[in-house]
This record gives sequence, structure tokens and C-alpha cells, in this order.
Amino acid sequence: MRVRGFAELTYGESARLSFARACEKAPVDVTLEHPHAWVVDDRRISFALDAELGASDLGAHRGLLEDLAKEASAGEAYLDAEGQERWSLVVGQNVSGVPLGRASGAEALDEPAIDLTTIRANRA
Repeated sequence: MRVRGFAELTYGESARLSFARACEKAPVDVTLEHPHAWVVDDRRISFALDAELGASDLGAHRGLLEDLAKEASAGEAYLDAEGQERWSLVVGQNVSGVPLGRASGAEALDEPAIDLTTIRANRA
């Protein structure tokens, strides 16, 4: 099935260390199939994928993104697979600039940071 995915996660500590821990814990290393999809910097992990994946690979990507989100201080991720519900998560404040219902402008600076991690499924 055709899968499109995106993630932009930021970390207060080392993103590289968080990435290594999540990959080590994962039952399957999904980064080997599409290494170009992942960019790991000092404090940020970016992910962009547009590929054909099987159901088990889709689940493995989702599991890795969920583990990465547990240590992130802010960010978002989604996986959109043909014929399936869209999976997405938001951690802290939106970092990519893609609107997710958050306010923008000067009044957004006065809002407190959100500490909750939400995982939701949206109909595509």
C-alpha cells in the first residue's frame, strides 16, 4: 500500500541518543529500508516518506514514531496509508508550521506550552 508519512520532533536533550534508543528497542529496524527518510540532528528528528509499505512495515514505522515521541519535547507526526485511517500524534507545541488548530500571532505567545501527548486517528 502507498504510505505517506511526516514527522518533525524536537528534543531538549540529544535527538541522536533518543533515536538510537528507540531503534534499539524496536523489533524491526525500519530505518534500513528508507535511510533517506530520516534526518537526525542534535536536537531534531525529521522524517518524510512516500513509499510502498506492507502492513507490518507500517506498524513498525508507527511504533518507532510513537517511541520517538515519548522523549520529544515538541513536534508532530503522521502516517497516511491508502485505505486506512490516518494516524497522527502531536507532542507539545506545533513545530512545523502546518496548522493543527493552534492559534498564531502574538496571542499564541501568551498560551502556556501543552505537556500532553495526544494520539488520534483521523479519517482521510
